[in-house]
Amino acid sequence: MVRTLFFLLALLASAFCDTLEERVASLMDAREYRAHQKLIGLLFENEREYKKGSSYDMVKVARTLEENGLLKLSLPQAQRVALTFEYSGENPLFFMKIMNDTLRNIGLSFVLTTHAALGSDGFNWQVSFVSKRVPSPVILAQRLQKRGASIEEIVREDAAHWRYRIDMSGAKIAAIPILAGEVKKIVRPVRTVWLDISHIKRLIVSELPGSHWFPDLVVYDKMLRILSIKQSDERVRYVTLALPSEAVYAKIGDRFTLENIRSGLRVAAKGER
Repeated sequence: MVRTLFFLLALLASAFCDTLEERVASLMDAREYRAHQKLIGLLFENEREYKKGSSYDMVKVARTLEENGLLKLSLPQAQRVALTFEYSGENPLFFMKIMNDTLRNIGLSFVLTTHAALGSDGFNWQVSFVSKRVPSPVILAQRLQKRGASIEEIVREDAAHWRYRIDMSGAKIAAIPILAGEVKKIVRPVRTVWLDISHIKRLIVSELPGSHWFPDLVVYDKMLRILSIKQSDERVRYVTLALPSEAVYAKIGDRFTLENIRSGLRVAAKGER
């Protein structure tokens, strides 16, 4: 509750930051800002360059600071770093999938969820981990952009606590596309496999020699709402799925362990949609 209130106050404060200079200062330690105020004035002299609608492009601000050695992300010692992500959309599961993939892509495979709450104003998710460095907001923005998502707002609470508001309106999951008539082999998967099945009518998944597959198949729509599930506690050599018109993603795994399909699976797509 305290953190949520803090964030709302921080956002309110940022809304009343009339100048670019004030927004720049919000991402910096006060002492560092004072020490480099003249350089900052030169770097951000062209205010229009950083405008984004009625506000400012805080990712662009962060990039300029980082390129000039003014965005301090290193910590004096290893400590708990907290990142909070705000999402105002209607599907937290979709949001969590995108964010988990993005965090993994910047090297954060193991994070602790310290807060998760769904309210009338959206979804709030906080993760933490121990590190001597805070992830670069610029790199985070680049990885999100590859998924069609973007950072709308950045709030630096202190050196080790950062908050982000995320726009997911154009987001897509990282999934292997498959078209009618194609056959793909999945060999030695280290995690469950996601396919983009938005252009096909039927999916056939079968064992490759040496595998002992216990199916765990889930079909989703574009917002990760589950459309169908196929699971079995017994070995199955192949599964055929008739796909509804709203099907966009399929997740393929094993009911018990991916070691069961180390030799691989064969995936065939039928029927153009």
